[in-house]
Amino acid sequence: MINYSIMNIIIFLLSVIFIFVAIYGTHVVRKHTIKIKKNIPNKIKYIHISDIHNKRIFLNGKLRDIINSNQPDFVVVTGDYSANQKNLPDVIKELGCINAPVYLVLGNYERREKVNLFKKRSITLDLLMEEVKKYRHLKLLINESHLLKVGATNIFIYGFDNSSYGNESYDLTNKQLNSHFSIMLAHSPRIIRYIEANQISFNHILVGHTHGKQVNIPYLSKTPYDEFHIGFKKIGKDRYFSISKGLGTTKVSLRINAQPEVVIYEVSGE
Repeated sequence: MINYSIMNIIIFLLSVIFIFVAIYGTHVVRKHTIKIKKNIPNKIKYIHISDIHNKRIFLNGKLRDIINSNQPDFVVVTGDYSANQKNLPDVIKELGCINAPVYLVLGNYERREKVNLFKKRSITLDLLMEEVKKYRHLKLLINESHLLKVGATNIFIYGFDNSSYGNESYDLTNKQLNSHFSIMLAHSPRIIRYIEANQISFNHILVGHTHGKQVNIPYLSKTPYDEFHIGFKKIGKDRYFSISKGLGTTKVSLRINAQPEVVIYEVSGE
Protein backbone atom coordinates (compact mmCIF):
# COMPACT_ATOMS: atom_id res chain seq x y z
CA MET A 1 0.00 0.00 0.00
CA ILE A 2 1.37 3.44 -0.98
CA ASN A 3 2.13 5.79 1.88
CA TYR A 4 0.98 9.10 0.39
CA SER A 5 2.25 11.12 3.34
CA ILE A 6 5.82 9.96 2.78
CA MET A 7 5.48 10.47 -0.97
CA ASN A 8 4.23 14.03 -0.44
CA ILE A 9 7.15 14.77 1.86
CA ILE A 10 9.61 13.45 -0.73
CA ILE A 11 8.00 15.51 -3.48
CA PHE A 12 8.09 18.60 -1.26
CA LEU A 13 11.76 18.10 -0.38
CA LEU A 14 12.71 17.53 -4.01
CA SER A 15 10.82 20.68 -5.00
CA VAL A 16 12.64 22.71 -2.34
CA ILE A 17 16.00 21.33 -3.50
CA PHE A 18 15.20 22.15 -7.14
CA ILE A 19 14.13 25.70 -6.29
CA PHE A 20 17.29 26.24 -4.23
CA VAL A 21 19.53 24.86 -7.00
CA ALA A 22 17.73 26.97 -9.62
CA ILE A 23 17.98 30.20 -7.59
CA TYR A 24 21.59 29.62 -6.59
CA GLY A 25 22.64 28.51 -10.06
CA THR A 26 20.98 31.50 -11.74
CA HIS A 27 21.48 34.37 -9.31
CA VAL A 28 24.78 33.69 -7.52
CA VAL A 29 27.85 34.50 -9.60
CA ARG A 30 30.86 32.25 -9.23
CA LYS A 31 34.33 33.79 -9.08
CA HIS A 32 37.30 31.62 -9.86
CA THR A 33 40.94 32.27 -10.64
CA ILE A 34 43.04 30.61 -13.33
CA LYS A 35 46.82 31.00 -13.36
CA ILE A 36 48.77 31.09 -16.62
CA LYS A 37 52.52 30.73 -16.87
CA LYS A 38 54.17 32.93 -19.48
CA ASN A 39 57.54 34.63 -19.67
CA ILE A 40 56.46 38.27 -19.40
CA PRO A 41 58.15 41.23 -17.66
CA ASN A 42 55.63 41.43 -14.80
CA LYS A 43 52.48 39.78 -13.52
CA ILE A 44 49.16 40.84 -15.05
CA LYS A 45 45.60 40.19 -13.93
CA TYR A 46 42.51 40.44 -16.13
CA ILE A 47 38.87 39.46 -15.80
CA HIS A 48 36.62 37.93 -18.44
CA ILE A 49 32.82 38.30 -18.43
CA SER A 50 30.32 37.65 -21.20
CA ASP A 51 26.64 37.51 -22.15
CA ILE A 52 25.39 39.96 -19.55
CA HIS A 53 21.86 40.12 -21.00
CA ASN A 54 21.05 42.92 -18.53
CA LYS A 55 22.06 40.79 -15.52
CA ARG A 56 23.88 43.31 -13.31
CA ILE A 57 22.83 42.39 -9.77
CA PHE A 58 23.31 39.02 -8.12
CA LEU A 59 22.52 37.66 -4.68
CA ASN A 60 26.20 38.02 -3.83
CA GLY A 61 26.56 41.59 -5.06
CA LYS A 62 26.53 44.03 -7.96
CA LEU A 63 28.63 43.11 -10.97
CA ARG A 64 30.81 46.23 -10.59
CA ASP A 65 31.59 45.41 -6.94
CA ILE A 66 32.42 41.79 -7.69
CA ILE A 67 34.89 42.87 -10.36
CA ASN A 68 36.38 45.85 -8.51
CA SER A 69 37.03 43.79 -5.39
CA ASN A 70 39.54 41.74 -7.39
CA GLN A 71 41.43 44.81 -8.65
CA PRO A 72 42.11 43.66 -12.24
CA ASP A 73 44.53 45.45 -14.54
CA PHE A 74 41.84 45.30 -17.23
CA VAL A 75 38.55 43.61 -18.06
CA VAL A 76 37.31 42.00 -21.29
CA VAL A 77 33.63 41.59 -22.18
CA THR A 78 32.68 39.34 -25.09
CA GLY A 79 29.29 40.57 -26.25
CA ASP A 80 25.53 40.34 -25.68
CA TYR A 81 24.96 43.23 -23.28
CA SER A 82 21.17 43.54 -23.37
CA ALA A 83 18.23 42.01 -25.20
CA ASN A 84 16.75 45.45 -25.85
CA GLN A 85 17.70 49.09 -26.25
CA LYS A 86 15.82 50.15 -23.12
CA ASN A 87 18.22 48.41 -20.74
CA LEU A 88 21.41 48.90 -22.71
CA PRO A 89 22.39 52.26 -21.12
CA ASP A 90 22.15 50.74 -17.63
CA VAL A 91 24.39 47.84 -18.63
CA ILE A 92 27.04 50.14 -20.09
CA LYS A 93 26.79 52.36 -17.00
CA GLU A 94 27.53 49.30 -14.84
CA LEU A 95 30.62 48.57 -16.93
CA GLY A 96 31.52 52.25 -16.68
CA CYS A 97 31.72 51.86 -12.89
CA ILE A 98 34.56 49.33 -13.18
CA ASN A 99 37.86 50.75 -11.94
CA ALA A 100 39.99 49.47 -14.83
CA PRO A 101 40.16 49.65 -18.63
CA VAL A 102 37.33 47.61 -20.17
CA TYR A 103 37.48 46.16 -23.70
CA LEU A 104 34.22 45.18 -25.39
CA VAL A 105 33.32 43.30 -28.56
CA LEU A 106 30.01 42.78 -30.34
CA GLY A 107 27.71 39.82 -29.82
CA ASN A 108 24.71 38.72 -31.84
CA TYR A 109 22.31 40.78 -29.69
CA GLU A 110 24.06 44.00 -30.64
CA ARG A 111 22.42 43.76 -34.05
CA ARG A 112 18.97 42.55 -33.05
CA GLU A 113 16.39 43.32 -30.40
CA LYS A 114 14.03 40.81 -28.84
CA VAL A 115 10.42 41.97 -29.15
CA ASN A 116 8.72 38.83 -27.89
CA LEU A 117 9.38 35.10 -27.77
CA PHE A 118 9.00 34.65 -31.52
CA LYS A 119 10.02 37.95 -33.09
CA LYS A 120 13.24 39.95 -33.28
CA ARG A 121 13.96 43.17 -35.11
CA SER A 122 17.21 44.68 -36.28
CA ILE A 123 18.80 47.52 -34.32
CA THR A 124 21.75 49.75 -35.08
CA LEU A 125 24.98 50.01 -33.15
CA ASP A 126 24.53 53.74 -32.70
CA LEU A 127 23.15 53.52 -29.16
CA LEU A 128 25.89 51.16 -28.00
CA MET A 129 28.61 53.38 -29.43
CA GLU A 130 26.98 56.48 -27.96
CA GLU A 131 26.84 54.95 -24.48
CA VAL A 132 30.38 53.57 -24.60
CA LYS A 133 31.75 57.01 -25.50
CA LYS A 134 30.48 58.37 -22.17
CA TYR A 135 33.21 56.47 -20.32
CA ARG A 136 36.84 57.12 -21.18
CA HIS A 137 38.05 53.71 -19.97
CA LEU A 138 35.57 51.72 -22.11
CA LYS A 139 36.78 50.73 -25.58
CA LEU A 140 34.68 48.93 -28.18
CA LEU A 141 36.83 46.91 -30.59
CA ILE A 142 35.25 46.08 -33.97
CA ASN A 143 37.88 44.24 -35.99
CA GLU A 144 40.56 46.39 -34.43
CA SER A 145 43.38 46.16 -31.91
CA HIS A 146 44.70 48.04 -28.92
CA LEU A 147 48.10 47.86 -27.26
CA LEU A 148 47.82 48.12 -23.48
CA LYS A 149 50.81 48.61 -21.22
CA VAL A 150 50.66 47.17 -17.69
CA GLY A 151 53.90 47.93 -15.90
CA ALA A 152 56.63 46.81 -18.29
CA THR A 153 54.33 44.33 -20.08
CA ASN A 154 52.75 45.16 -23.44
CA ILE A 155 49.45 43.38 -24.08
CA PHE A 156 48.06 43.17 -27.61
CA ILE A 157 44.25 43.00 -27.52
CA TYR A 158 42.24 42.34 -30.67
CA GLY A 159 38.44 42.40 -30.87
CA PHE A 160 36.65 40.58 -33.70
CA ASP A 161 33.25 41.53 -35.03
CA ASN A 162 30.73 38.74 -34.57
CA SER A 163 31.66 35.64 -36.56
CA SER A 164 28.06 34.36 -36.30
CA TYR A 165 27.32 36.83 -39.10
CA GLY A 166 30.62 36.37 -40.92
CA ASN A 167 31.75 39.90 -40.02
CA GLU A 168 35.14 38.98 -38.59
CA SER A 169 38.31 40.25 -40.25
CA TYR A 170 41.97 40.65 -39.38
CA ASP A 171 44.78 42.54 -41.04
CA LEU A 172 47.28 39.75 -41.68
CA THR A 173 50.08 42.30 -41.94
CA ASN A 174 49.57 43.07 -38.26
CA LYS A 175 52.62 41.49 -36.59
CA GLN A 176 51.71 42.41 -32.99
CA LEU A 177 55.02 44.25 -32.68
CA ASN A 178 56.39 44.97 -29.20
CA SER A 179 53.78 42.82 -27.43
CA HIS A 180 54.59 40.28 -24.73
CA PHE A 181 51.13 38.71 -24.53
CA SER A 182 48.35 38.65 -27.16
CA ILE A 183 44.62 38.32 -26.50
CA MET A 184 41.91 37.64 -29.08
CA LEU A 185 38.32 38.58 -28.19
CA ALA A 186 35.17 37.42 -29.98
CA HIS A 187 31.62 36.44 -29.15
CA SER A 188 31.28 33.04 -30.79
CA PRO A 189 33.72 30.16 -30.21
CA ARG A 190 33.65 29.53 -33.96
CA ILE A 191 36.20 32.33 -34.29
CA ILE A 192 38.84 29.66 -33.63
CA ARG A 193 38.33 28.39 -37.19
CA TYR A 194 39.10 31.81 -38.67
CA ILE A 195 42.11 32.29 -36.40
CA GLU A 196 43.59 28.90 -37.23
CA ALA A 197 42.80 29.14 -40.96
CA ASN A 198 44.63 32.46 -41.14
CA GLN A 199 47.43 31.37 -38.79
CA ILE A 200 46.91 34.34 -36.50
CA SER A 201 49.27 34.39 -33.55
CA PHE A 202 47.76 34.51 -30.05
CA ASN A 203 48.24 33.53 -26.44
CA HIS A 204 44.65 33.60 -25.23
CA ILE A 205 41.30 33.50 -27.05
CA LEU A 206 38.28 34.54 -24.97
CA VAL A 207 34.69 34.11 -26.15
CA GLY A 208 31.18 33.50 -24.82
CA HIS A 209 27.83 32.91 -26.53
CA THR A 210 27.18 29.30 -25.42
CA HIS A 211 26.08 30.11 -21.82
CA GLY A 212 27.61 26.78 -20.80
CA LYS A 213 24.39 25.38 -22.33
CA GLN A 214 22.47 27.39 -19.65
CA VAL A 215 20.27 24.41 -18.73
CA ASN A 216 23.03 21.84 -18.79
CA ILE A 217 21.63 18.38 -18.14
CA PRO A 218 24.25 15.71 -18.94
CA TYR A 219 23.40 13.56 -21.99
CA LEU A 220 20.19 15.53 -22.62
CA SER A 221 21.21 19.14 -23.31
CA LYS A 222 22.24 19.48 -26.94
CA THR A 223 23.35 22.70 -28.64
CA PRO A 224 25.00 23.64 -31.97
CA TYR A 225 28.20 24.25 -29.97
CA ASP A 226 28.66 20.81 -28.47
CA GLU A 227 31.89 20.41 -30.46
CA PHE A 228 33.44 23.02 -28.18
CA HIS A 229 34.52 22.72 -24.58
CA ILE A 230 33.13 24.71 -21.66
CA GLY A 231 35.53 26.90 -19.70
CA PHE A 232 39.31 27.13 -19.95
CA LYS A 233 41.46 24.87 -22.12
CA LYS A 234 45.12 24.78 -23.10
CA ILE A 235 45.40 24.13 -26.85
CA GLY A 236 49.16 24.37 -27.40
CA LYS A 237 52.35 25.85 -26.05
CA ASP A 238 51.46 29.26 -24.58
CA ARG A 239 48.03 29.04 -26.26
CA TYR A 240 44.73 29.00 -24.37
CA PHE A 241 41.06 29.06 -25.31
CA SER A 242 38.35 30.20 -22.86
CA ILE A 243 34.60 29.87 -23.44
CA SER A 244 32.71 31.71 -20.72
CA LYS A 245 29.39 30.50 -19.30
CA GLY A 246 28.38 34.14 -19.18
CA LEU A 247 26.22 35.96 -16.65
CA GLY A 248 22.66 36.36 -17.93
CA THR A 249 20.03 34.19 -19.56
CA THR A 250 17.98 34.02 -22.75
CA LYS A 251 14.55 32.53 -23.52
CA VAL A 252 14.08 31.30 -19.92
CA SER A 253 15.47 33.01 -16.79
CA LEU A 254 17.04 29.84 -15.50
CA ARG A 255 20.46 28.24 -15.25
CA ILE A 256 21.05 24.64 -14.28
CA ASN A 257 24.60 23.31 -13.94
CA ALA A 258 25.85 26.45 -15.72
CA GLN A 259 26.38 28.97 -12.94
CA PRO A 260 27.11 32.57 -14.01
CA GLU A 261 30.79 33.31 -13.74
CA VAL A 262 33.45 35.97 -13.43
CA VAL A 263 36.79 34.47 -14.39
CA ILE A 264 40.03 36.01 -13.13
CA TYR A 265 43.23 35.30 -15.05
CA GLU A 266 46.63 35.82 -13.52
CA VAL A 267 49.61 35.63 -15.88
CA SER A 268 53.07 35.46 -14.37
CA GLY A 269 56.58 34.44 -15.37
CA GLU A 270 57.54 30.80 -15.59
